Amino acid sequence: MEGKTVIWVMTHKPCEKPKDPVYVPLHVGRACHNADDKALQYIGDDTGDNISDKNIYYGELTGQYWAANNYFDADYMGLVHYRRFLLNEQGSIMSGEEYKSLFDKYEILIPRAIKHPETYYETYAEAHNIRDLDIVGNVIKNNYPDYYESFSKVINGYEVHSSNIFVSSAELFREYTKWLFSIFDIAKEDIDVSGYDEYHKRVYGFLSEQLNYVWIKKNRLNYFELPMGLSQEKAETISFKKRLRAEILKADENCGERALGIFRDEMKRRPDIMLPASDLSGDLEDMFRVIYILSMEQRKEPDKSMLRISRDINELIKHYRVIRMIEENMKNNVASEEEIAYYQDAGVSEAMRDQIRHML
Repeated sequence: MEGKTVIWVMTHKPCEKPKDPVYVPLHVGRACHNADDKALQYIGDDTGDNISDKNIYYGELTGQYWAANNYFDADYMGLVHYRRFLLNEQGSIMSGEEYKSLFDKYEILIPRAIKHPETYYETYAEAHNIRDLDIVGNVIKNNYPDYYESFSKVINGYEVHSSNIFVSSAELFREYTKWLFSIFDIAKEDIDVSGYDEYHKRVYGFLSEQLNYVWIKKNRLNYFELPMGLSQEKAETISFKKRLRAEILKADENCGERALGIFRDEMKRRPDIMLPASDLSGDLEDMFRVIYILSMEQRKEPDKSMLRISRDINELIKHYRVIRMIEENMKNNVASEEEIAYYQDAGVSEAMRDQIRHML
């Protein structure tokens, strides 16, 4: 790959950007902020052709819109967040040279998907107003009918893509942005956010997260998924994990169902806790899966409940990961005798087998 690369770091507050010069802070929603906020001295999304004043509805997409329509001094462009970055396989923030090497092989780079125990449609319905996603689906069906099959497959699949983070050629960056906003320009006539709180008013930011993957699949782009890392973990995420551990520790016959209820309530309050993978340790995805399996076991197979293994959710996560690895090895006919013996001795429930097998 030859040419200039710019990775816009979407932010609305002072941030410590990576040292590599490909990363450039972009102040999103700058038109909405007061004079003190504007003193950040970053490039703002409120010049030229812009929708900066609509940041409350579009989130980081106001920055994407600005970059696509105003910045033409790059051959490759991408978006990351001030807390979220794409990582290499060693767990370090991607460098400009590493991006170059990948674009010798791939057309677009996106964060690694979260494999959820429920479909994306069900996941979105738990966190947002599902009518909004249905409206977008109808717009695609009526205006981009050749995209509708990909849309249906993606939203009814179990992979959750998030954060509106991607890097591609500047040409693809602009093509995708034009397609995305053409959909929202129609959908906004029917989407009513008047009763939404400040968080859920960012509806177009949430809706777009999976549409990026729809666009990639329909256009058969050669894409590559990279790990996504956070620069800091939220205090409320740490507190949330403690609540879940305490609930499982009670180890009564309904602890799984209660913990699942706590998780679902938190996802409604903070959808970003799962969709953008908001924990540094990366435990939340498997923690949700373990709690989901435990609730199913306690309802249908109490004699095979994971609580036979441990009451510590960290130990249950380790057990789940081992079973998942053995299931994959058995599927590929490479499981050792020791692994098969462990699997048999564990008395794996049907609920756990079902959850793991639909991921493999």
